[in-house]
Amino acid sequence: MSSFSWLIRLLLLGGVLVACQPETEPILRVSIVGDVLLARSVPAALAHDSTALARGTREWWSGSRYVIGNLECPLTTNRQPAVRPITFRAEPRWGSWLRLLGFTHVSLANNHTLDQQLTGLRDTYQTTRTAQLGSLGYQPDSAAGCLPTLLGADSSVAVLAYSAFRLGSVGEGCLCGRDFTTLCERLAAYKTLFPQRAVLVYLHWGTEYTGQPTEQQRQQARTLIDCGAAAVVGAHPHVVQTAEFYRGRPILYSLGNFLFDQRGAGTDLAVQADFDLRNGHVVATYLRPLQLRHAVPHAADARAQAALSARIRRYSPTIRLVSNAARGGWQLQPIGRGTPNDSLTGYFERRAAVAGPAQATIARLRYLPYARQTQAWVPTANGGASVVDFRFPIYAFGSGDVDNDGHTDLLIGPIKPTRFDSAMHRRLFVYSLDSAGRLQPRWRGSRLTYRLLYFKAERLANGRTYVRTLEQAPNGRYCVGRYHWQGFGLTLGGFLAECRSLDAAYQDFVL
Repeated sequence: MSSFSWLIRLLLLGGVLVACQPETEPILRVSIVGDVLLARSVPAALAHDSTALARGTREWWSGSRYVIGNLECPLTTNRQPAVRPITFRAEPRWGSWLRLLGFTHVSLANNHTLDQQLTGLRDTYQTTRTAQLGSLGYQPDSAAGCLPTLLGADSSVAVLAYSAFRLGSVGEGCLCGRDFTTLCERLAAYKTLFPQRAVLVYLHWGTEYTGQPTEQQRQQARTLIDCGAAAVVGAHPHVVQTAEFYRGRPILYSLGNFLFDQRGAGTDLAVQADFDLRNGHVVATYLRPLQLRHAVPHAADARAQAALSARIRRYSPTIRLVSNAARGGWQLQPIGRGTPNDSLTGYFERRAAVAGPAQATIARLRYLPYARQTQAWVPTANGGASVVDFRFPIYAFGSGDVDNDGHTDLLIGPIKPTRFDSAMHRRLFVYSLDSAGRLQPRWRGSRLTYRLLYFKAERLANGRTYVRTLEQAPNGRYCVGRYHWQGFGLTLGGFLAECRSLDAAYQDFVL
């Protein structure tokens, strides 16, 4: 087969037929700010400064289709404070005020929206709905967990909001948080199924008043980029933190406060992040410097701009700030290579735990650009490595005890033809570790029941592991299947759901 024919087939392999798009999509801008408090002394401050703030936001958000902030307090009349050192409560009327100010969405995934317990959280959700303000990181059904929120009817941008804090409160399951692995898995599945949608991840995490994220945060942010995030943005530290680019995509670890009554330690300095998006990617990132005076944000004066610039440059040596008067601040650019490094085109974490009769270890997927191939690589006990080469793209990578023999297998999803099916389709291959720690093929299926779009291993309450799939039937409907190991391969146990839309099938697949 010629390289040109192979390329054409690869371009047509997607699980979803996408309508013809213009060659150049218009730019869509999303603005994100940090922590928003409407309790304590903030209402009194707004009584003096709300008109000036409204004038400011009209300018700051004039070109933005969506504006997102982190709502750091419940909006409720309920007075049942949780038992913790600091609790907040704000009046429900502030929900409509936020919408009138220009916010389109707020994140509820943080460590304060349960300050008035589950009743207060539910009130907050209803208040935002009444105000036509989107709520991020919240699900009324706690069993749903983390799900992406589409920001508008154009279906071009989605957000995953997540809190890293464990509160031990009733209702905590309604907020996206606690399980970072599940967040990454759901992000990877979503981006694989909807590659043209830009997914922004808004995290509530980190250590208050510090200028640097932890090493764990850095690794998590980069894992989220690997799993498909167009940008990663943080809140909670109340100060501006490090910014960087990874694989050409921006990571802003903390934006600082937006509306808050703290003083000192740099809590009066903040930035607004503006992301210009096209075709599922961030094409430009801008920072607007702000300073808080008596809790209310204003455009930063020359001294505040210099302080913010010095802070960002001090903690972020791999980026540069390019003055941009039209945006009232700076364009954020990487130093050195600035184009996305998408040599690994799939969306997944590049590591997976595997175990054989003799050892448990970590399998890694790495791309060899000079050979134009991908390797699954596992270290062996004798200091060597077991390697499997793939000459075709990989769209999924994970692990699970698929054959239920007590050892964790490696699941790899190549996009390739097979001996019995010459079409370029998504496949599912299963490898196990032998007694010497080498990867051995267990199953390299030509096809499943229908056209495979995605898969994952799932362990049920009965202690057995199955493979859950998302497939497209010949009639165009999307189905969620469950396969079990029988003899020498996977057998369909049945379809759990048959959905008309891919969005609905995604939810059935991840839940």
